[in-house]
Amino acid sequence: MHLLYYDEVKYDPPTQPCFWLGAICVDAADVPLVEDAVNDVSEYAFGSRLLAKETEFHGKEISGGRGNFKGRKFTNRLEILTRLLAIIEHEKVKRLYIRIIPDNITHSPTPPEEIAFMYLIEQADSLFKSLDSVGMLFGDYDEPFVGPSVASLSRYRAGGTHWNRGRNIENIIDTVHFARSHHSRMIQLADVFLFCMQFMQQDNTKGWRKGVADVISASGIQTCARVRVWPSEAQWYR
Repeated sequence: MHLLYYDEVKYDPPTQPCFWLGAICVDAADVPLVEDAVNDVSEYAFGSRLLAKETEFHGKEISGGRGNFKGRKFTNRLEILTRLLAIIEHEKVKRLYIRIIPDNITHSPTPPEEIAFMYLIEQADSLFKSLDSVGMLFGDYDEPFVGPSVASLSRYRAGGTHWNRGRNIENIIDTVHFARSHHSRMIQLADVFLFCMQFMQQDNTKGWRKGVADVISASGIQTCARVRVWPSEAQWYR
């Protein structure tokens, strides 16, 4: 069995012109190994391996020197980011992301977050199938989307995904499970991964942004097992 942990970056123009979902997928037997590796980074960064808000990793906070990383030297934050990205890039960790571009959807009653979740389900199911496995999904707890996500997955498992090229969902089991990020190292890794992916779509040619982008580029995490970017050009969709 494989476990897939995902996080989101909300559509927030003009700062964020897309809606993103990003995930890491790990064989259930390997999750303790990955968690232990993140705990090693936590011990380096915070002097503790325990899960707590005070030892929580968020990509935005690491890169920008906020939250748990406020006041830390840039070089130290880059070292922490480098160590986390090395875990995310490990061969035992599969990566996927969905990027929805609302400005290219000229008409649709379906909100971008629902479209993104549908594609996440399709890509996760495809990935599990390619691994000759079944899998479960775990999301960062975000109360407004908990109920709709559970209901959507139930519909997709029962009758396939929507639209003309809808797919049957056969390798995802159970429901979507949710946890707060400070309770899960795996969801923290999904957060760092997705932050980095969306970060690389911005202008990173100057200052501290270039330093962060150089670390991300060197890490190899941008090579993913599954990717869905939609729509690539402006189109009408019903």
